[in-house]
Amino acid sequence: MNITKKMILGLAALFALLMPAGAAAHVTVSPEEAPAGDYAMLTFTVPHGCDGAATNSVKIQMPSQVIAATPGVVAGWKIKTVEGKLPQAGEMHGEMITEGVREVTWTGGPLPDDQLQQFPLSVAFAGEEGDAAEFRIIQGCEGGGETAWIQSTPASGEEPEHPAPTVMLTAAAEGGHDHMAAEHESTEAASESSDDDSGNGLAIAALIIGALGLIVGSVALVSSRRK
Repeated sequence: MNITKKMILGLAALFALLMPAGAAAHVTVSPEEAPAGDYAMLTFTVPHGCDGAATNSVKIQMPSQVIAATPGVVAGWKIKTVEGKLPQAGEMHGEMITEGVREVTWTGGPLPDDQLQQFPLSVAFAGEEGDAAEFRIIQGCEGGGETAWIQSTPASGEEPEHPAPTVMLTAAAEGGHDHMAAEHESTEAASESSDDDSGNGLAIAALIIGALGLIVGSVALVSSRRK
């Protein structure tokens, strides 16, 4: 092994020793940025955080910027959602939303201390560019303990011991609100078109029946005169 390789390995080992033990154990979210006024597919990664015990539940509390949430299925885990009034109403599909999912809990596993698990969550963001959407997470541990990832990261950037995974909202994607409204209008248009087609079909059927009635009546009249 040459000197350069030895130096690199030595520095890596030194860095690993100096790095805080909890730094690699934080619950994280990906992506860390998402456009305001649009949907985003988030993935929360839960590593060890139960001081050696296995994880048997993960609870995610929605920030005020989230107006809709749909949890993804994770093999071996059950899902429970809690709905409630939104801290701030938002518009989706052209309608004002005032209530929605405020909390999602996965229970099961258990997740061993030396492994990690990802939990998918689809959300719709309201809010404005520059908002920090903090997802408060409670990691339940076997034996009754828990770790609360609920601390806000200060403006200084100094990371707290148990930071809440945060998504920074960016400028609304072009056509974000319009896209959701257009989707809603498209669905309505399709429904109206279907109704129109049904109405037209009934009208045509009525005309045909009426015409047949006239033909039968005419034939009957001609037959009676011939007699």
